[in-house]
Amino acid sequence: MDLVSVIIPYYKKRHFIRETIVSVIKQSYDYLEIIIIYDDTNLNDLEFIREISKIDNRIKIINNNKRLGAGLSRNKGIEQSNGKYLAFIDADDTWASEKLKDQISFMKKNNYQITKSK
Repeated sequence: MDLVSVIIPYYKKRHFIRETIVSVIKQSYDYLEIIIIYDDTNLNDLEFIREISKIDNRIKIINNNKRLGAGLSRNKGIEQSNGKYLAFIDADDTWASEKLKDQISFMKKNNYQITKSK
């Protein structure tokens, strides 16, 4: 099974981030790492996210020293990733439980190196 690195840039989404993380943790394809890039100079939510991260040891938090924006934060997550595959989810989105399994299966079956889900 190939490792998937799930990258989540975080900026002011406190009311959504727990549900986002839980939707990733509940994936039927569970060989993954979760990299949260904390992209807020206000550190109020950082401790909140650290508490959430205790629910699963596959979660890693990277704190930007200055605000970079979502794109550069994703790039920072890519640099820290270990997976064969990369998956991106915003801090206020959720995934259906079969999303990664179906997407990885589709990619392997069709010999694709990249796909985009709806």
